Amino acid sequence: MKPPFKIPLTLLTATAAGFVGIVTLHSPSSRSSPVTQASSAGSSATTTTTPGSPPTTTTTVGGSPANVNGTAVGPIENYGYGHLAVKVTIVNNHIVGLNIESLQTLESYSQQLEAQVVPILKTEVLQAQGTRINALSGATYTSEAYAYSIQSALDKLHFK
Repeated sequence: MKPPFKIPLTLLTATAAGFVGIVTLHSPSSRSSPVTQASSAGSSATTTTTPGSPPTTTTTVGGSPANVNGTAVGPIENYGYGHLAVKVTIVNNHIVGLNIESLQTLESYSQQLEAQVVPILKTEVLQAQGTRINALSGATYTSEAYAYSIQSALDKLHFK
């Protein structure tokens, strides 16, 4: 008679730790803070232009932005498996739209990964109203490139 199959304790521990790690990475960050607007002393108006879109004007009164509306495209970010650029739309000081403006991947697997990862990252940025998001396990470089492109677009619109 054969003894029953036993799973080693180290395998169970590693599996549990991996599961907790994945759940932690995919849950909304408690450390995420909303994007804050840049401010300056006095009153000023700044006009930002992005090729292919109408100019965006940010009006500052008494050191804080009155209302920010506009669209900007972040630079193309290389991330090892391709490159991407993200277009950000802000309405009434809230990020309301994120679209991939440019995406090129080196292989079909990377393209399939992008199709799964980008919607998750988009949801996290919209919930956090900024780029302080968790990188997705298995897509760390993509997550970082996505966040960098968005942050550059936000900087163009005078958000930080």
